[in-house]
Amino acid sequence: MSIQSHSAGGYHWLNQWLRMYDDERAQGDAATDPDFRVAPDFWEGQAERFAAAAASSPQPDGFMRFLLPRLRPTDRLLDIGAGTGRYEPLLSQHVADMFALEPSAAMRRHLEQRCTANTHIIASSWPTPEAPACDIIIAAHVLYGVREIGPFLQHMHTSARRGCYLLMAFLHPAMYIAPFWQAIHGTSRLPLPGALECLAALFQLGIPANLSLIPVDGRMSFPSEEEAIADVRSRLRVAPEPQRDQRIRALIREQFEHRDDGSLRPRGLAEQAAVIWWEHQ
Repeated sequence: MSIQSHSAGGYHWLNQWLRMYDDERAQGDAATDPDFRVAPDFWEGQAERFAAAAASSPQPDGFMRFLLPRLRPTDRLLDIGAGTGRYEPLLSQHVADMFALEPSAAMRRHLEQRCTANTHIIASSWPTPEAPACDIIIAAHVLYGVREIGPFLQHMHTSARRGCYLLMAFLHPAMYIAPFWQAIHGTSRLPLPGALECLAALFQLGIPANLSLIPVDGRMSFPSEEEAIADVRSRLRVAPEPQRDQRIRALIREQFEHRDDGSLRPRGLAEQAAVIWWEHQ
């Protein structure tokens, strides 16, 4: 099968993915403050918040409720982009061997604290020869940051003995930043590719996949206004500056929901996400 013969709708979705990725990154680079600090490990400033969310999120969530009935006790499972280990404690109870692939050292520091004896951490990006062939491969909210989507998906397909499962939003979860980007930078924030682009790319690769909707149980929130401001500032790629921070604070009070426990949540977050999955016959 040639890739061209499966260009869904006659459209080259792999090129579309590449364009969306490059355009979003170029827009971000062009808007970056000269004083904005870019850490060598992108997740350095986010790992603590992700770890707290992983520890406090009740499991099984919608993705796990979808996945767990499809697992077998003898399975070897690979989690690509395991982050701080949101799913590792639960998944390790349902499979024989768990492999958690995570390139970020900041994320791995937290991941190590959540791993059980049958979980093996791999400090690498995907694809990698360090990851063994597994029965099941998953990737949750990882693909938005992958430029070369074709090799990523093809390696998943060939490395999984039984099935692959991707958790994705239709729009990147951080697109809550759009009104802030418009207010501070004066233009619309360009989106990264999401679930529908991924599904079309799979068909173009000759991998017919399924898309199932699941509820989003734990949506993004921040424990305080100051942490929300720091996150917005990071996504805007701007350094602290008093007058601009005042504008960001005012927008947060307008755009975020203030909850009873003191935390803040962006308004209008999606209530459903997509599981894109395919199984070998």
